[in-house]
Amino acid sequence: MAYRILLTGGGSGGHVFPLIAVANALKEKAQQNGQELELLILGDGRFIEKAAIDSSIPFKRILTGKLRRYFSLLTIIDIFKIPIGFFQSLWHMFWFMPDVIFAKGGYASLAPSIIGRSYFIPLFIHESDSIPGLANRILGKLAKTVFISFQSAEKYFKAGKTVLIGNPLRKELIGQNKEKAIEAFQLNPGNKTILVLGGSQGAQKINDIILQSLVLVVKKFQLIHQCGETQYNYIKNEADKLIKEGEGKYADDIKTNYRLFPFLEIEQLGLAYAAADILISRSGGGSIFEIAAASKPVILIPITDSSADHQLANAREFSRFGAVVLEEQNLTPHILINQIESLLNEGNYAKISANIKTFAKIDAADKIADTLITDN
Repeated sequence: MAYRILLTGGGSGGHVFPLIAVANALKEKAQQNGQELELLILGDGRFIEKAAIDSSIPFKRILTGKLRRYFSLLTIIDIFKIPIGFFQSLWHMFWFMPDVIFAKGGYASLAPSIIGRSYFIPLFIHESDSIPGLANRILGKLAKTVFISFQSAEKYFKAGKTVLIGNPLRKELIGQNKEKAIEAFQLNPGNKTILVLGGSQGAQKINDIILQSLVLVVKKFQLIHQCGETQYNYIKNEADKLIKEGEGKYADDIKTNYRLFPFLEIEQLGLAYAAADILISRSGGGSIFEIAAASKPVILIPITDSSADHQLANAREFSRFGAVVLEEQNLTPHILINQIESLLNEGNYAKISANIKTFAKIDAADKIADTLITDN
C-alpha cells in the first residue's frame, strides 16, 4: 500500500516554492528506497496550482479566507470562504487519508492541517521567517515538529518542538554554469551583472528605485530585472520612454545592458543566480536562503509593513553574514549605486561571498523529506 503525504500551503512564492522543493525531494527519496508514494497538494490560487502541475503533483483547490490583522472589506467575503474551505478539506482528506501532513504556512494551510489533526494524522510544519506568521503560530500548537529557518523563530514555539533546518530550496537553482548563464541572457562576460528580484508578486518600491537609477546603473553595469507579472507592462513602458528620451545619449546603454522579465521560470532563475555578481532583493525567508546558496553579495530592501516586520528581522539576521540592508525610506539612486560599488570592491567581494555562503543550508528539503517518510 502506498505511503500518502498531504502537502498544503499557498499564497506567495515564499510558501509555494519550498513546498514544491519538499515534494520533489520526497519523490526522489521514495524512488531511491523503492517505496510507493502518493502525494497530494491542497491549496488556493493559480500560482500553487501551476507549480503543482509543472511538477506533476496532484492538486486540489480549496477556498481559503485570509487572516488579516487589519481592517479590510475583503474580510467580510473571506468569512464565508473559511467554512467552505473546511468542508472541502474534510472531503479531500476523507478520500485521500494521508499518513502524514506537511504544512508550509499561510492561511491556505490552516483548514487542511486542523482537519488532519482531527483524524489524528501527524502534522509537520515549516516556518521560513524569523518571526512566524499567524497561521504557523496556530498550527505550531498542533504540530509534532516545527522546522525553522532562523534560530530566532524558536522562541515562538513550544520548547523542544523546533528543528533548525534552513529553507527548502529547489535544486535547479544551485550550481548552474556561469558561462552558460551569460550566454543565455546575452550578456558581456567582461562586465559586472546586477540581478534584481521583485518576487512572484512584484516589489513596487524596488521597481521604482531601479527605474530612477536605470540611466546611471546601465552606464557601469548589466542589469537583469525581474519585476513581477502585475508590474511588467508599467515598467516596460517607463523603460521604453527612457530609451526614447535618451536617443543619442544613454538609450544604447539601456538597450545593451538592461534585461527585463515579468517572472523567471526555475531554469531561468538558476541561470540568473549564476550570471549575477550582485543581487538586490526583498528579504523573505525563501529569497534569503536562495541568495545564500548562490553565495553572492546582496542588498536587501525589506517590505516596510510586512507582518510583524518579519522582513526587517530576516534582513538583520542575514546582515550578520554580510548582507547590506537598505530600508525603503532611505532609498535613493546614489545610495543604491554606492552600495553596489562597495560590494564589488575587490577587497570586499570575496570575503562577503564566503560569509554569505556559511548561512546557506542547501539540504533542508532532503532532511524534511527524510523525516516525513521515516519518523512516523
